[in-house]
Amino acid sequence: MPRTDLPVTKINRGGHNLAAALPTPAAADGHAFVNNGRRMIRVKNTNAAPRTVTVQIPGEVEGQPLPDVPYTIPANTGDVLIPALPAIYNQVDGKVYLDYSDPAGVTVQVLELPAG
Repeated sequence: MPRTDLPVTKINRGGHNLAAALPTPAAADGHAFVNNGRRMIRVKNTNAAPRTVTVQIPGEVEGQPLPDVPYTIPANTGDVLIPALPAIYNQVDGKVYLDYSDPAGVTVQVLELPAG
C-alpha cells in the first residue's frame, strides 16, 4: 500500500497547545508530507515499548547511498520533535517519508511555523 499523506497543523503566533493529543495514528505503510522548510514532525508513543521513526534520506555521496535517520521514541510517554530539514530529508517530490518500526501506540503530527 502507498504511504499516507499527513495533514499539516499551522502554529499561529499565539502558540500551540502541546497538551493536546496528536491527531494521526502511525500508519503501517508509513507517512509522507510536503516539506516547505517551516515544518517539523512531532511523534508520541504511549506503548510500553520504545518505537523508532525513520526518516528516509534520498541521494548519495560518491556513489554511496546516504543512511536513513532513525529517531527513538521512548516508551510510555515518549514525545519527540524532529526537524524536517529540506536539504537533507526532502525526496524528489518535495515530500518527507516516515517509516515506523511498529505503529502500535504511536501518533504523529506535522507542525508548521508561521512565516516571517
